[in-house]
Amino acid sequence: MHDASRGHDDSCAPRTNWKRDELVARILRRWRELTGGGLAKDQDRRTLVACSAGADSIALAFSLAQIPGSCVLAHVRHDIRPSSQTDAEAAHVAGLADQWGVPLAVGLAKVRDKPHNLEANARSARYELLAKLAAEHDCPFIATGHHADDQLETLLMSLMRGSGLSGMAGMRPRSPMCGKHLLRPMLDVRREEIEGLLQRAGLTWCEDPTNADTGLTRNRIRHELLPVLRAFQPDIAVRSSSWAQDLQAAHDYLNTQVDRVLERGEKQDRGVEWQRAELREVPDIILGMLPHRYIESTLARAGLDTLTRNAINSWVRSLKSRATDPTVHRIGPIVCYLDARRVRFEPARPGDGEKGD
Repeated sequence: MHDASRGHDDSCAPRTNWKRDELVARILRRWRELTGGGLAKDQDRRTLVACSAGADSIALAFSLAQIPGSCVLAHVRHDIRPSSQTDAEAAHVAGLADQWGVPLAVGLAKVRDKPHNLEANARSARYELLAKLAAEHDCPFIATGHHADDQLETLLMSLMRGSGLSGMAGMRPRSPMCGKHLLRPMLDVRREEIEGLLQRAGLTWCEDPTNADTGLTRNRIRHELLPVLRAFQPDIAVRSSSWAQDLQAAHDYLNTQVDRVLERGEKQDRGVEWQRAELREVPDIILGMLPHRYIESTLARAGLDTLTRNAINSWVRSLKSRATDPTVHRIGPIVCYLDARRVRFEPARPGDGEKGD
């Protein structure tokens, strides 16, 4: 283990039944809620646990390991950090799997030479590999150790970017991913609770040295902003998790209204079209979500990361205005054609841009 390891250095502390530990019981209860509730048997909840060797993923893996046959540990190595660090982390996870009698799945995600954003490439490759390992090990569920403090960081980053309701809803406790179900059973658990469990259990973990790099926005929020917020409200992470759940429920309800608008559109060879007068009666918040939903249904989410609030606001203003001159609006990976009577969405082609407003 590299020298950023944390926790006690003994093997798992003796305990009659770890399932009775307050935090372990909470994690297991939430895991069961997310995997079918009382209608499912534990043997049908087989879960691939993404285990990086960090404290959060070890706490999750340790909790699920208390249910025999319930989980497989998965460790994904990336080629973007020194092998001295990744070797130590891989060995640590392998040691835990052996100690707990849990199957281990390993994989390598090569992203160093890929173009564009390294962090985004690593995340995408990691989830693709986790889905592959889950299929190989007959696991319908994949679980990650994201916790309440991670959720708070995510919400703050979305707020700073000016994200819409979808971004401000944060991470969901359960979502579809590559034909599997991605679970986050610890979104209401604080980081200090996680470390407390590992200390009680005598478990060590590894700290990724890059987590200390305050040149990265998330790390700067973690190390500089969150301590200030906790000084005002010590329980802010758990409160933010509850807030995210409320926003997720609101977002889901609004999506049903957006889907109704999308279904009323007239399907065309390359897109969908509405009467402009009809869309003028739709609330702005629904219109603002319409491009996102269209991209999800038509382009399988490709290009969602290029959507901007300015582009969405521009086409909504044009739609609601009384101007009759034709305009063209580039909205991320799609184009909106707008005239006096009609509104049409199409996937963008090379050279498509925005003319008019």
